[in-house]
Amino acid sequence: MTIAVAPAVVVERLVPMAGAVELVLYHPPSAVAVNPGQFFQVAVSAPHTILRRPYSAAWSDPASGRIGFIFNVVGAGSAWLSVRQEGHEVDLLGPLGRGFELDGEGLVICIAGGLGVAVFPGVVKALLARGRKVTMLLGARTAAQLMPAERFRGAEVRMATDDGSQGHHGSVVDLLADSSLAEIFACGPTPMLQALIDAARRQEIPLASIQVALETPMGCGVGTCLGCAAPRRDGGYLLTCQDGPCVRADRIDWGRMTDEFHG
Repeated sequence: MTIAVAPAVVVERLVPMAGAVELVLYHPPSAVAVNPGQFFQVAVSAPHTILRRPYSAAWSDPASGRIGFIFNVVGAGSAWLSVRQEGHEVDLLGPLGRGFELDGEGLVICIAGGLGVAVFPGVVKALLARGRKVTMLLGARTAAQLMPAERFRGAEVRMATDDGSQGHHGSVVDLLADSSLAEIFACGPTPMLQALIDAARRQEIPLASIQVALETPMGCGVGTCLGCAAPRRDGGYLLTCQDGPCVRADRIDWGRMTDEFHG
C-alpha cells in the first residue's frame, strides 16, 4: 500500500442530506489506491487547529480520478473543510487503515446509522461489482437526514427513522431479520453498533460474520498517538487506525467499548 501526502483539488461541493457536506476531489493516485472503508487524514487550516482530521472515503472513481468525502460539521476543522469550493486545494494523507473485506459469496447486509452511511456508497458499488447481492439498511433521526436511496442503485434499500417520518419507526437495527446466512457490514455510533451486537447474539448470528467500521477519536492516524485504541476481546487494545477502522466484530470487547465519538 502506498501512503502519500498530496494536494487534491475540489471539483464539486454537494449537500447529500440535511446537515452533511460532500466534497468531490480530483486526485487520481488516491482514487486508484483507496479501498472501500479506508480513510485519509485531511489537513485543515482553521484557526487554532493543529491535527489533521480523519475522514473515510465515501467513494472513488479511478477512471475519472475523483474521490468523495461526506461529513457533518462538528467543529472548527470540519467547518473549515465544509466551505471549500471548486478550485480550492485540500491536502490528503493516505489512504490509511484497513477497509472492508469484500470478497465472498451470498448476501451482504449493510447497516448505517446517521453519518455512518458516509462510507457505504463505495462499499455497495464494490460489492455489486463482485456480483454480490446487497441489502442497504439506512437509519437516521428524521427523513431529511437519510441519504437518498438512488445513491445505492442495484441494492435493496430499506429505511428507518427515529421519529417515524420515513420507513420503519425506530432503530435501523430493528430491520435486521432473517440474516443468519448473510454477511453484515455496519457503521454508525457506538450505541447503534452495540445494539447490533445484542441483536446478533439473540438471533445467533456469528460475530465473525459482522464487519464494523469503528468511529473512535483519532489524532495521528498512523499508530503513534494511541488515541484510537479500542478494547480487544482477548485482552489489551487494537488501534483503529491500523487494525481497522474495519474489523470483525468478534475481535472487540463490546462490554468495554465506550461511546466517545459520533463522527
